[in-house]
Amino acid sequence: MKIIINDNEFTTYEMDKWKKKRVKAVLKNLNKDIQRAENADVLCENLSKLKLEMSYDEIISLIKVKLAIGRIGMKIAVTLSKGNRRASVTTIYADGINVERLGELIDGLMLEDTEEHRYINVSAYPDHYVIIPRDGILEVIETAGNSPVPTQFYITFNEENGLQEPRNERYPYQSTGIAKLKDGTIIGGVRHQFKNTKTGIKARLVVEFPVVCPKTIIRAHQKHLAVEWSNWINWAINHQDS
Repeated sequence: MKIIINDNEFTTYEMDKWKKKRVKAVLKNLNKDIQRAENADVLCENLSKLKLEMSYDEIISLIKVKLAIGRIGMKIAVTLSKGNRRASVTTIYADGINVERLGELIDGLMLEDTEEHRYINVSAYPDHYVIIPRDGILEVIETAGNSPVPTQFYITFNEENGLQEPRNERYPYQSTGIAKLKDGTIIGGVRHQFKNTKTGIKARLVVEFPVVCPKTIIRAHQKHLAVEWSNWINWAINHQDS
């Protein structure tokens, strides 16, 4: 697997360093602790176990103030941006799977609520507090980039109205969606596009934010995309025959 951010490779060393940083931030938000480990993957696994042991209501209660701040901040950002967006873009090349099978498995993760899918989705990225499909809509509680607070939002998949990233017909499979707050305020969207290569797939991953969001958050979210999608793609590669 090869990950490209701003024409530069995002290395395993850089990824591990980023994951450790985000684990620390999540534990601070939850006011919890876990068994420490030097290995970033072991550390993330320990965090995932902690989150899955907690109930939905417990997680919400621990971060409700920060969620309120995040909700207010996003509404202000949407108002000030006047419909304009800024995109966070990451590209991943992966061998050992084709677009057709990847699409089936990813659609399942996003739309089917099973214990396995909850585990995979929560463990895909340290800042994934909640990712639960609910009747075709994905509830997400996560921290975007290096934002100081997490945000709760809902993605309606296969919606494209308002997305500013154009469809590229060279990518036969895409995952699109509009992200909204609970009150229906549209805060952004995703257009992830995929195509086959000689040995696997190429993924162009795009998340749109209100344009007034700081560039530091946009750049940090490129790493967010790199971590979560590399985990999702690796899971798909290892489960494509199931």
